[in-house]
Amino acid sequence: MIDRKELVKLRVSAVCYQNAHVLMVKHKSLMRREGSSDSYWILPGGVLEKGETLEEGVKRELLEETGYECTVGKLVFVKEFLYPFPPAENKGSFYHSVTLGYYCDITGGKLQTGYDPEFPKDNQLILETNWLPLAELAQFDIYPPDLAELLRQGGYNHFENAEVQVLDSNH
Repeated sequence: MIDRKELVKLRVSAVCYQNAHVLMVKHKSLMRREGSSDSYWILPGGVLEKGETLEEGVKRELLEETGYECTVGKLVFVKEFLYPFPPAENKGSFYHSVTLGYYCDITGGKLQTGYDPEFPKDNQLILETNWLPLAELAQFDIYPPDLAELLRQGGYNHFENAEVQVLDSNH
């Protein structure tokens, strides 16, 4: 039998813009590294459920975490994450995920700070959901750090003619 901890997790994220702002979720840090903060801003998203399409996963995660409904557009980034980094000698002792980030258009709903259904209500990871101004992203602790520049660039042209970017989560 396969230990679920040994599997690579497939995750999806939604990249949404409105009036020169990007939709982000402030999240408790579970895997703290030396010098890192206890929270950071990430895109709404999460692990794809078995039997769920990529589009369905993006829509579900966006609704759960932000209260918004959307249409899912083009793939804009791929992010691989290994923790700890560099990986431990025992390959089964670290977390490994790959995230696919999609450009999305908000079609309905109302902004709210959502929830992680896999965690108890008194120990949620989502601290806040908000629209962050593109011009001020450098003032926020965004993870991974190179995501901020991708979001700034994409926010002004909505990723027209942009190639899929590969982000580095391991620095």
